[in-house]
Amino acid sequence: VRVVSGGSDVVGEVYGRVLEVLERVQAWVADEDLAGERLVVVTRGAVDAGGGVRDMAGAAVWGLVRSAQSENPGRLVLVDTDDLDGVDGLLPGVLALGEEQVVVRSGAVRVPRLGRVPASGDAPESGVFGAGAVLVTGGTGVLGGLVARHLVARHGVRKLVLLSRRGAEAEGAKELRAELEASGAEVVIAACDAADRQALAGVLSGLPAGFALSGVVHAAGVLDDGLLTSLTRERVEPVLRAKVDAAWNLHELTAGLDLSAFVLFSSAAGTLGGPGQGSYAA
Repeated sequence: VRVVSGGSDVVGEVYGRVLEVLERVQAWVADEDLAGERLVVVTRGAVDAGGGVRDMAGAAVWGLVRSAQSENPGRLVLVDTDDLDGVDGLLPGVLALGEEQVVVRSGAVRVPRLGRVPASGDAPESGVFGAGAVLVTGGTGVLGGLVARHLVARHGVRKLVLLSRRGAEAEGAKELRAELEASGAEVVIAACDAADRQALAGVLSGLPAGFALSGVVHAAGVLDDGLLTSLTRERVEPVLRAKVDAAWNLHELTAGLDLSAFVLFSSAAGTLGGPGQGSYAA
């Protein structure tokens, strides 16, 4: 299966490629006649091997298939290349490696391995998020709350804009605001689904004086775990919407701002592949 993207409709391509590959892979694993065969999914520029990610839709496909691989060992192979025309000649050798995930750059083959990374020190990291306000999506949820506390305690952030679907009415929002304010932060809590471009634009244009953004953290997300065989368009799209649509809205609506940091939260499932987490991994 060749996955080729690169048009201007990034969000639409993510949905289209993920759902297309989902359908193909579901059919593959369900076909008993193909039980001893491997399906190769080939992408171009969907993995950062030093030159960045060129195909975001392909990157989402890698997340989906990584999860499918964990549910169907030995049935699927991911190959990302910088040369779709020349990859066919390399595939026999690549498949002989027995690896499930392979990146080919300038004819050189790379495979993923876990490695130890030294822990950073405990010194505060002030200035990373600039001197302005930091917006956190999913800001009143468990992860968003942890991020907000971390921004204040470790990074010295003093102005926070916390977005969530229920805003100040969310469970624990009142207590979170009080805790953050007691730590010296000014807090704005707004009810907004960041995947709704118009609603997000309204929040950004209506921020109080002195709350010019210098950082964005996208921590919002929706879970709907299920094995590959149980996934449908109706189950996949809401999970993608919370991450993909919201991320792209944030990107476009803050592109003209002087941001010091733009941080996207995902899951280890997106890199390692987790059984039952195909949508979220994508």
